[in-house]
Order: sequence, then structure tokens, then C-alpha cells
Amino acid sequence: MTAIRRATREDEGQVIALLNQFPPSDQVIGDSPAVGVTFRRVVESPGLGSILVAEDGGDIIGVITLSYPTAIRCGGLYTCVEEFIVGEQARGRGVGGRLLQAAIDEARERGCYEIQVNNPSDLGYPVYLRHGLTTTGRHLRMQLAR
Repeated sequence: MTAIRRATREDEGQVIALLNQFPPSDQVIGDSPAVGVTFRRVVESPGLGSILVAEDGGDIIGVITLSYPTAIRCGGLYTCVEEFIVGEQARGRGVGGRLLQAAIDEARERGCYEIQVNNPSDLGYPVYLRHGLTTTGRHLRMQLAR
């Protein structure tokens, strides 16, 4: 039976392995030490965000991560889905829908005004639509040197 729960430090390796299944991009995943540091910061400081995992038989088969920015137009917090992936072997079993619903529930419990997804993947897009998210427009970005 698949369980949805908060990630713990012990999940770090499996979560990062799942995130590495994302299509290639210019994002930092891979073996960067910053990825593990960020994972641990979010796990240890829930105000920064949430990492929810789908676990089946001790294996992490899906993950969704959330951040909680603050905006005046929202009257406070809103939620952004930062990463959302279900491992290839678990796709088509409703795991993604359960993870997304858990994320929506978490955002409501925190009193967030809305939930946003920037640049959803082709695989995730239909899941978002089935759960009531709507397309609202364009997404822009610029990477900044660290």
C-alpha cells in the first residue's frame, strides 16, 4: 500500500534519485552538494517548504515539493509546487494524484491563498488539470549567479 507522508532526512538519497529522473535541464540536480544541503534545510525548517513523498514497501516512488512565498496581493502566503515526479515504475497508479491532493490539503491547512505551478511538465500537466488547477498565462525567469 502506498503511503503519503512528510520526507525525513533518511529519504534524501531516494528523493534526489527521483529528482534526477526529471528531463535534462539547466537546474542544479545531479551530484551537487547544494541539493542535499537544500533538502536537509527544508526537512528541518518546515517554514521554508514541504517535501511530501509517496512510499511503497520502503521505496520512495514519488515526491512533491512546495515552497511558501508571501505576497501582498495574496494577503500573505501562497504555495508553489517546485518539484513533482513519480518514478517511471509507479506511473499510472494514481500516485501523482494522491501526492498533489496532499499538497493542496497542506496548502489549505497553512492558510495559503492559492497554489501555483510554474512551467509544468507534459506528464504532470493533466494531473494538475484534473485537480482543478487552471492555465493562467506565461512564465518568465532569469538565472542569477550565486
